[in-house]
Amino acid sequence: MSEPDADTPADDLGGSMRTLVRGQSLEETQAIISGAYSPYRLSVLGSADAFSAWYAEGGFPGVTVSGLQYGGAVTLVDPQPLTSYLLVCRLSHGTVRVVSPGREERVVSAGETYVLDPYRKFQVYWESGARMTTVRLSRETVEAAAGQALGGDGPVRARFSLNGAVSPAAVRSWEGISAALHREVLGEGVAQHSPIVATQLTQAAAAILMETYELITPGVDVRRTGAVGHPAVRRVMALAQERAAEPLTLADLAAAARVSPRALQEAFRRYLDTTPLGYLREVRLARAHEELAAARGDGDVTVSEVAYRWGFSNLGRFAAVYQQRYGHTPSATLRA
Repeated sequence: MSEPDADTPADDLGGSMRTLVRGQSLEETQAIISGAYSPYRLSVLGSADAFSAWYAEGGFPGVTVSGLQYGGAVTLVDPQPLTSYLLVCRLSHGTVRVVSPGREERVVSAGETYVLDPYRKFQVYWESGARMTTVRLSRETVEAAAGQALGGDGPVRARFSLNGAVSPAAVRSWEGISAALHREVLGEGVAQHSPIVATQLTQAAAAILMETYELITPGVDVRRTGAVGHPAVRRVMALAQERAAEPLTLADLAAAARVSPRALQEAFRRYLDTTPLGYLREVRLARAHEELAAARGDGDVTVSEVAYRWGFSNLGRFAAVYQQRYGHTPSATLRA
């Protein structure tokens, strides 16, 4: 992939990349990167005298690409949630550990990527010498693409797992569009002065992102993401997310979709490879997972009450499907 290497100073790369940080001042680095991203707390876990940093960025309307390096010591980055934009981060050298309190944790090595969505509180521990490039897209652009990918009538709140790409083919697609974005910036391409080209590239990047990384928005399963063109399916998807805690039956879902139960089941099998009630169960499972994760350490919350609240009356069955979906038991989530 022909992205810039994050250890190469932007002054040597040409194009519209601008070096904003290059030095050993912790305070200056924190102030500048806070302005570029979001309010940002930077800590050195070791000797502050060994700290060094480099940051450069460039872009065109809709996209910002950047390079970032911390060296000399383990550095803890602790920003506020991004709120208005999303970052796709690719490690070019070294290792970082990304921690999202109450949600996930992942160690990311050179050549791997991860996504930070606007709703995520996170901390990143940079090993000395770790370097990365990032692609920044606005929340509005990403959520419009999510709505289109899911066949909705408008934007969909897009939250992403910290996991890497969902398949090797997805990796190749994302690397292709990412390399194109970097070429436009580094080579001062036509996107710099053509709103049409800038918009098309930005929308293409957001669309490919939907197929590359795992959406964890409640009720959305990346394995079933795709163009859902059937209006009855879209209506039931919306109903399932809005009324997941209610005792909905297949007849209820079919009535809301304005089709027969049989027609609704056929549409779900065709577009989502599941059943209407299977989709509803996935929504409820995601809601239960979120509630258990949010209640970690709260001794007043039990697995059984959370399961019952989201329509799982058989606790054994709930535990089995939960472990199959998340890789551990509900009680493990609650205790973590």
